[in-house]
Parts: sequence; structure tokens; C-alpha cells
Amino acid sequence: MERVSPCTGLCRIDSDTGLCLGCARTADEISMWGQGPEENRRRVWAELPDRRRRLGLGLHRLGWTSRDVHTFIASALRYGGGTWVSGIYGAVAEFSIGNDEPIDLDVSESVITAATSRGAIAFRPTPRIRAFAFGSSPDPARSDVIVLAIARAHAGIAPGDGLNCAGQDGEAIKPEGRSETLYDFGLGSAAGRFGIRTARSDLLASLRRHEGLRWPMVLASIGGDIQRASPTRVVRNPLGRLEVFAPIPPPGGVSPEGPHTHFLPEQLAAGLDLPRALEIPDVYVPCAVHYPAKASPLPPDEAGPGQDERKV
Repeated sequence: MERVSPCTGLCRIDSDTGLCLGCARTADEISMWGQGPEENRRRVWAELPDRRRRLGLGLHRLGWTSRDVHTFIASALRYGGGTWVSGIYGAVAEFSIGNDEPIDLDVSESVITAATSRGAIAFRPTPRIRAFAFGSSPDPARSDVIVLAIARAHAGIAPGDGLNCAGQDGEAIKPEGRSETLYDFGLGSAAGRFGIRTARSDLLASLRRHEGLRWPMVLASIGGDIQRASPTRVVRNPLGRLEVFAPIPPPGGVSPEGPHTHFLPEQLAAGLDLPRALEIPDVYVPCAVHYPAKASPLPPDEAGPGQDERKV
């Protein structure tokens, strides 16, 4: 039986309350978590929401097994199921499903994929997946922002600075994309490897000439070509990927509802994986963020639809 711990990776006991400022358990509860009857663990889980309120904690680990996470992902991939966001602060892709929009959904033990004409998303859940939430709802699957993450030690190493060719994208979600060439912008974060995929010979020639250059130089030189060609944008993470097929809006344009990308230089300069309001302990790599249907996928300190942004 999979035994889930409330530990968030932030382990510090508050001297006034005797509770951990990461998980809200006592030192004795932490040391004895893997021992004793299951009833004791259920009692502690039931008490944690009230303890977190007393401590003023927003971030918490959900008591979800990997099976629970699998079930949540599959159930959220529907109209009204909210918005998924993958990438890093300043370079993200979003995926959601429109009302009555046709969707190709494939759910198996090892992979979950959902694809529409505007975008696609793939998850490869593993026992190493961790589910964090921001909020205090009795039903976090309905009203809390949820971050799916993996321990940084298991996340792998992202490409360093500079545009690099990843070759034919054999892991593309739709078969027609698997013969196209994927270029990665080399943003240097395992949380979100942002790239573009295309079969257009003219764009591929331009990309080859700029291999090894950092993204500001690439966009300054051929950003207009990329916008006009509107290639598929691909964000890869340790648990899967998110692809956006919808056209890139022109400069000054408004991001469409549904799948789209944001590439915001000012935010990239901060060097964060997530907005500060959603930061999780550094021992974890955030892979995908789920915003419930009534929550904005962009916190107030981020550029929202209609604001000036660099379109990629």
C-alpha cells in the first residue's frame, strides 16, 4: 500500500506551536509516521487543515497516492475541468478544452493524453509524482490551485543556454508531428523546456543559423519569422509535455481563449520556475499547474490577456 506523507520538503519546527512550518505535524508525528496503525495517520491528516490555518500556511501536500493523481488528471481533462499550465515563469504554455470542442482522450496506466485542434497535453504519471495545493478547500480538486511536481534529484538536467536542435520530435502527441524538427530555446530549467517544432524548410534554415545563441538574440533576429510561421510550441517537463497548435497572435495582439503560450522577457529575467505566489520548496521541480475553472491561470503579478507581451 502506498503511504503518502504530508512532508513538503520544508522542515522547520515552530517554537511557539511545536508544529512543522512545512507540514503542520508535531516532531513526534513526523518521527513515527511510518509506524503504528493507519488510523493514527488518518487522524493527523484530518487535523492538518485547521493546523495550517492557525499557522497561516497556504502550501500543503495533498494526501494523494499516484493512483489518485492519475484519476484527477484524467477527470480534469474535459470542458470545465480547468486549465493546465506548464513551463517556467515567463515562458509557459496553457491547455484547456472549449465547450463542445472535440477531444481525443487516451487514458492508460502509463500515459494520459488529450488533444484538440488547438493543443495537446501528455502526462506520464509515476509513483514519484507529488501533488501540492494552495488553498484550504475541503475538495482541492474543485477549487484549489494544484501543482504536480517531482523531486529535483529525479528530474534530469535541462539543456543549457542557447538554441539547440533536438531532432525529429518522436514523442509528439499527434502522429503528424513526429516527423517535424524540434528546437529548444535552452532556458536552462527542467521545469519547462520551451521550444518550437516545424517542418517548414525556410524556418528550419533560419533556426540552424542561430543555433547556440541565447533566446534574446534569436528573437531579436528571427522573432518576426517565428510569429508569422506560427510553429507548434512545445513545453516539455519531467512528467510529460504540452503542445500548442493555435496561431501566435501578432505583436500587440490578444492571447486567445484556450491553448496558447506566453513568452515574457521581463519575467524570464527573474529566473523562477513559478510565480512567487506559487513557489514550492526547491527540492521539487514543478511540472504542471492546474487552475480550477473559476481561477485565473495567471496570478495578478503576471501579464494577462490583452497586455503587451512577446508572442512565441
